[in-house]
Amino acid sequence: MTVVAWTLAAPVAVFTVIRVLGLERGTPLVQFVTYTPYAALLSVLAGAAAAFTAPGPGLVLLGCGLVLGGVVVPRLIPRPAPGDGVRLRVMCANLLYGRGATQAFVDQLKVDDVDVLAVQELTDEGLAALDAAGIDALLPYRVLATAPGGGGSGLFSRHPITGPVIRTHTPIPLKQTGATVLVPGAGEILVESAHPYPPRPGHVAAWHQNIRAQAVPDPHGPPRILLGDFNATLDHRVLRELLRAGYRDAAAERGRGLVPTWPCRTETLPFWTPPVTLDHVLADRRIGVREFATRHPGESDHNVVVAELVLPPAGPITPGDSPAAPD
Repeated sequence: MTVVAWTLAAPVAVFTVIRVLGLERGTPLVQFVTYTPYAALLSVLAGAAAAFTAPGPGLVLLGCGLVLGGVVVPRLIPRPAPGDGVRLRVMCANLLYGRGATQAFVDQLKVDDVDVLAVQELTDEGLAALDAAGIDALLPYRVLATAPGGGGSGLFSRHPITGPVIRTHTPIPLKQTGATVLVPGAGEILVESAHPYPPRPGHVAAWHQNIRAQAVPDPHGPPRILLGDFNATLDHRVLRELLRAGYRDAAAERGRGLVPTWPCRTETLPFWTPPVTLDHVLADRRIGVREFATRHPGESDHNVVVAELVLPPAGPITPGDSPAAPD
């Protein structure tokens, strides 16, 4: 029994060191770190089960579980609610090659009273379905970069926009759309639909590069928001580094940082995968988070993420460029 217990405890101890120090590099470590919350729970349970028959490895497992729990549990503790400010309701959705662009999805926009929507994997067919469902009446301003497969992106807004941008990640071509949203009472807010390439075996370097390339807030410029499928959890060092550059994770702010967003439809995968949190609303630290929730109104393998943000008030909007007219 002791030998078996040590066979389990030793790799768990190595995993714990890798996670705590942020040493994950390449396959399979990047993929394994995704499941840190599960490792924390299983380590505690295994340690408790082994404590009487194999005290040494049992204590190691318990200790590892407590250490891993120390980096996971804070995501379940809500921060103080923000004070007064300008309300902005945002949503992000991975549309699974456009399949999630359904009438039910557009109806959910109405229910959640969304001001800004960021979508990933937007195809021409998906855009046509959104238009047919009446998205233009809800969110008339847009920046689009459709593409076949998973490479497309879109940003839709109730408020006028200016300075539309389209970024293309390399070496894997995934497009990201963004713009300056002119929010009444808050002024200019930079918003972007984020979609780094997934860390599949052989593509971890591209994933890492794509996340490192995300725009970071400028404390002397307009507040910034990133919405999207980051293909990363808060257990990945590269995403935590992005947060330290000036963002806060909306889900963690409301104590919902372990709510899974993928996969919500296991039939789209060749094998069962434990649900994890890949979709995020990253808000500039000058922005408060009042609410966070997930929805599943469409046909995607990702849950939709919606958050109510509180923006700092500003003077009258005086953009340098004229707002982009609706298409």
